[in-house]
Amino acid sequence: MPGACQPDAAAHPLRFPRERRLRSATDFKRVYAQGRRFGNELFTVNAHPNGLERPRLGMSVAVRTMGGGVPRNRVRRMIRESFRLNQSRLPPLDIVVGVRAGARTASPDALREALERLWTRLCRAPAPSS
Repeated sequence: MPGACQPDAAAHPLRFPRERRLRSATDFKRVYAQGRRFGNELFTVNAHPNGLERPRLGMSVAVRTMGGGVPRNRVRRMIRESFRLNQSRLPPLDIVVGVRAGARTASPDALREALERLWTRLCRAPAPSS
């Protein structure tokens, strides 16, 4: 994919519209079943080409992993914000970010750093077959 990690000049870089979100169970199931999986100590990522011109984000933040609503919503906001800031350089993939148990005790800076590493890896990784 030549130029897959180049900024998308047509999209406003500070928005996270509905078109950039995975919302249906069918989309999540497809990404889990057919996508490529990798991660780091705090997050997992499943990614699959979506045939669109832009990446889309889905999140899986379990109660069992993060605990109550406040920490779960805090990590969701961090994931959304990080994706929003990096979406223009990501290839057109459906991306589902999951949270590992280590994220519960990690500092906000560690969470941001781990997400940055994942976005960089998505840009460098060869495109999964569709």
